[in-house]
Amino acid sequence: MRLALASTLYLLSVSQIDSFAPPSQKRGRSPSSSVPFYSRTPVETQSEVVEETSTSNSHNASRNNGYQFPAHVVPLTGEEINARKDSQLQKLRMKDKTSTFLEKEDLKIVYEDNDIIVVDKPSGVLTVAGKDKNNPSLAQAVYEALGDKVIDLPSADHMVVHRLGMDTSGLIVLAKNKDAVRGLNGVFRERNVERQYEALVVGHVGKDEGLISLPIMRDYEFPPYVRISTDDHQRALLDLDPEVVGKKLLELPKASITKYQVVTREEKNGQPVTRVKLTSISGRYHQLNVHMAAFGHPIVGDTVYGVNGVGVTNGGLTSDELESLAPNPQRARDDLQWSIAKESSNEPTCSHAKFLKFRHPTKEGYVTLDFTTESPF
Repeated sequence: MRLALASTLYLLSVSQIDSFAPPSQKRGRSPSSSVPFYSRTPVETQSEVVEETSTSNSHNASRNNGYQFPAHVVPLTGEEINARKDSQLQKLRMKDKTSTFLEKEDLKIVYEDNDIIVVDKPSGVLTVAGKDKNNPSLAQAVYEALGDKVIDLPSADHMVVHRLGMDTSGLIVLAKNKDAVRGLNGVFRERNVERQYEALVVGHVGKDEGLISLPIMRDYEFPPYVRISTDDHQRALLDLDPEVVGKKLLELPKASITKYQVVTREEKNGQPVTRVKLTSISGRYHQLNVHMAAFGHPIVGDTVYGVNGVGVTNGGLTSDELESLAPNPQRARDDLQWSIAKESSNEPTCSHAKFLKFRHPTKEGYVTLDFTTESPF
């Protein structure tokens, strides 16, 4: 049993959120929920009223019997999905082996006390080694550099409470003891943390600021990545067995909101790009990348969600879906996206975790720390 779901994109001036948001997203609270209406996208509001409760489907060979999928949606079997996932994971494991080894002198330490350390991670370095412990990682470099300053943590991985992707540079905080690990886990779990990213995106963004609200689902065509959720792509999952493909792929779409603010409109090698500040309000996996791609301004150097990436382009939306779900007259032209993607194919992704603010995990009282670092692009 799944829910009938829809996706919607709202590109709004921040000052116009109330006046242009639909009733289900107006500021205020639902009498039956502690979640503010404005943060509940149509994914959530629809799911409360349109659950398909018919049990007769369980007796059918297929719950999609008689349904005509549009040409761009081709349901896959669990075996086909797993084969694609295994192939891509193998490629990612090979990429992990190229992670840059950091000497102690290479570490850019922004802050350190007895309990935590904040480091500016360069692009091209894994946060943690992953399954292959021989892969160079930031955590291992910090662990070895600190030596006996790390207390009661048996390995580098135990210092880590949040991560940055290998291709993303910027600020990351690591714990130096168990109390700090416990405290930081609470800080992140309770969302007593603010993170902002700086990115270069393709083309000149029209509005100076706005919100992108689009539900995200796991991508069955290009696992293990994500895409923008639509009803048809949700329906393509109906006949899949969680014992075969895993429960994560079959999770309901996640309501996701990204705030963007234009910093400057620039040129890169004579072509238009925009420097933006990005805030992931909902904090989903790969949210910033897939939202900017659907918005029509993919992050420069994004080899997953860009036009030549290994995942879906345009967030997985067709031309018609872009017009109805993601209308943006200033969307970067396809030829511009291809041109910049070609020129930046051997360059790091232009995504940087620029600002980090959080409650100190061990100090008494409500002590907050905040840090800013310059992007390398």
